[in-house]
Formats: sequence, structure tokens, C-alpha cells
Amino acid sequence: MKGAITALATPFDGEGAVDFSALERLIAWQIEEGIDGIVLCGTTGESPNLSDEEMLEIFRAGVRVSRGRTPIFAGTGSYNTRHAVHLTEKAKEIGVDGCLVVIPYYNRPTPQGCYAHYREIDQVGLPMIVYHHPGRCGIRLSVSTLREISQLPFVAGIKEASGDLDFTIEVIRSSEKPVFASDDSLALAVMAHGGAGVISIVANVIPGEWKEFASLMQTGRFKEAKEVYDRVYPLLKALVLETNPQCVKYALSVMGKCSSRMRLPLIEPREETKRQIDAAQREIVGEKVLMP
Repeated sequence: MKGAITALATPFDGEGAVDFSALERLIAWQIEEGIDGIVLCGTTGESPNLSDEEMLEIFRAGVRVSRGRTPIFAGTGSYNTRHAVHLTEKAKEIGVDGCLVVIPYYNRPTPQGCYAHYREIDQVGLPMIVYHHPGRCGIRLSVSTLREISQLPFVAGIKEASGDLDFTIEVIRSSEKPVFASDDSLALAVMAHGGAGVISIVANVIPGEWKEFASLMQTGRFKEAKEVYDRVYPLLKALVLETNPQCVKYALSVMGKCSSRMRLPLIEPREETKRQIDAAQREIVGEKVLMP
């Protein structure tokens, strides 16, 4: 498991319901562009604002559209271990290729509690990416704890989202499992230090270009990879000017891929942010694919 994996946005229609037609088109487009994997119902997919029934139907759509052409990962994390196990069991029954499970948030378990949480989910028997995001979860695990968790039989990788490059390098050095960058802006450095790839926001908008970047990094063509990275860097930064996925949802709407509609408490970006996204997008994507 390696390369560029898209943390896909979840489209909503004008009434605020999941827009499954738009979702299926997004998944199909990602696959056509050659992306290495798709995460459904992660942070970018607005998982906190989705019901279990909606999430399971989204997983079914991913499996149905993919037909085995690219791995589909289900966001099944929760601060409630029983709930995370339940969602992971259901995702496995649906036929996803793996799951992305965030560190338990809000109730702030100890490192031992986090290990026990992942041990329970591991028993479901579905390949799992451990999602370490201290900023959103309020817990920063040590390198040794992440290594211990990664040694569970079905842990297939780690998504490292601390934003601390030194810490991420230590995780890469200590782990026998693939480590993925979470921040697109750190993908170049993380992959240069042995990271397996990136679970990406910007790949929602430029899946082909971001796949190209990851492939160049994997084959040691660093100069060419940096040229791609430098070209798309303004868009990487523009998409995180506000809380994710507010910016990327807007960027997709400008391309006509889906509505910018979100569920509260998430809202559309400010007008100044929209202007910065527009400017970065036009430079990379081009006027011809943007909506008037």
C-alpha cells in the first residue's frame, strides 16, 4: 500500500441529503485519474455529520463503483470502541478493502487505552490504517506507542497528522508498516524520508497531478516531483486556509463536481478565502474546467 490516496469529500444536495449521484461520479473520476486509493467518510468526508446508515451506504457506493479497480478505505473511527468495532464489522461485510481509524477523541484515553481500543478493532480482521491526529483528537501518542499499535496483525499503515516533521520521521524510522503524510504540504518531505505516500485533501481537485507527484517520488525522480509540487503548492495551501473540508468542498463546486453544501457547524469559506482558492485553482486547473 503506497502512493496518493484521496480523502474524498462527501457531496450533499440542496436539501442537505447525501448526493449519491455526485458521489459516484467523484469516485469514478478519481479512479479514471489513476488515484491509488480512496478514503470515504474520513475528516474530509465530514464523518462527524453523517449517520451510521449514511456512512454504510457511502461505503456500498464506493465498493460498487470501484469494482476492485482501486482500494476503498472506510472511515470507521469513533471515541466509542464498541461503535468503531460495529462500523468496522459492517464495512468488512460490505466489502471495503480496509478502514481508517482515528485515535479516540474527546474522552482522552491513556496510551494503554488507545492500544486496547485498536486491539479490539483489529480483531474484526479488516486491514486498518491508524490515524494519528493530535490537533483534532487532543491526544499525542509517543513513537513507541504508535509502534506498538502498528504491530497488531491487521494494522496496515499509519496516517501521521501531527504536523511535526521530526516526529513523523521518527515514526517512519521505527515502524515496519507504511507511514502516510496527512498534510499535503509535508508530502514531499515525508516521502523523501521514506514515507509510503499521502492521504490527501488536494487530490480531490487534482487527482491526476497528485498521483503523478507521488509516483515520481516513489521512483526517485525527486527533481521532477518537486517541479509538480512547486506548481501545485499554492493550491495545497489555499485548501487549508479554513477548517477542512470547507475549502476543498468549495473548490469542487467551482469545478462543477458537486455542491459546496455542508452540514452545520461547517459553512462555506469567507469571500476572501474563495478568491484565494479561485486564483490558485485557475493557475493549475485552468479556466476551461471551472464554472463561470
